[in-house]
Amino acid sequence: MSFLDQLTPVNLQEEKRKFFADFSYNPQFVYAEPIDQKKLLKHPKPATELLDLAKKIAEKELEKQSEATLEQQLGRVLTHEEVTQKAQLFLKMHNLDKQVDIIWSASFVSRATMSLKALKLKTTAEFREKETVGMLYHEIGTHGLRNYNYQRQPWYRKKKQFNLYGEYLETEEGLAVLHSLMPVENKLLTKCAVRYLASDKTLTLSFSQLWQFLESYIDDEEERWTAVVRQKRGITDTAQPGAYMKDAVYFSGAILMLRWLKQNDFRLEELYLGKISVDDLETVVQIQGNLPSALPSFYTLDKEKYTATITEIAVANTIF
Repeated sequence: MSFLDQLTPVNLQEEKRKFFADFSYNPQFVYAEPIDQKKLLKHPKPATELLDLAKKIAEKELEKQSEATLEQQLGRVLTHEEVTQKAQLFLKMHNLDKQVDIIWSASFVSRATMSLKALKLKTTAEFREKETVGMLYHEIGTHGLRNYNYQRQPWYRKKKQFNLYGEYLETEEGLAVLHSLMPVENKLLTKCAVRYLASDKTLTLSFSQLWQFLESYIDDEEERWTAVVRQKRGITDTAQPGAYMKDAVYFSGAILMLRWLKQNDFRLEELYLGKISVDDLETVVQIQGNLPSALPSFYTLDKEKYTATITEIAVANTIF
């Protein structure tokens, strides 16, 4: 069982019903296996500099929400069948359709997750047209393809033997976040900025207190529930402060990758050598490895458009 699977409470739906009956209730989560509490704090805590930027972006989005409806920004809500069809087409475009299944379940914590053999989608989540394309760019176009190439490298599951010690997750999730924004009109890093703020607050707040804090940022209660669970997964008594700090890397990673891409001519070839950190790229390039056999279509079909879109995201978020 992967660590992320371990973090999914076995009584998630039962505790959700209790919480929605009383928003002051703090869920008592039960896990299939004991959770290594040290792993929850493996990732760095939010930095003051980035907290200030995250707050500006989150509040800027609050001002913009009244100017346009969700449908204007992200398109209509898709049925599960329509989402599945789009996912199957995107997988086929990248020769992954034979090895990746599409699985729907209400028990998933995240709305979309990519594993080695499956794209896992949450049945209770809402998927809108443009946002769904962004999800496919994120899950398949980034995670799926980087993993596909990684499996074909001599350092696959042997990173330490090749002196590859960089923490890849910030690179991985940061790049995926940027790609998810490419198809949508609103280029603000709002969702991951709010997650970054939540990662800071949850270190001192209970589940119900964090729910109240996020009320001004996330109107939809289903989405807010998911956001709080993501912060508190791995904890049994959520009345206690504490968090799984992974959610902080989405925002810090996005800022990191915006700066890296500008400094490196917006090239993806090296980044797609595998699931690696930008800190290890120089070492990886020196190793006699295999060139990435799979690159995302949104990059290969029009590299100039890719550069322009990533630049647009950076400008919208005042990065450069």
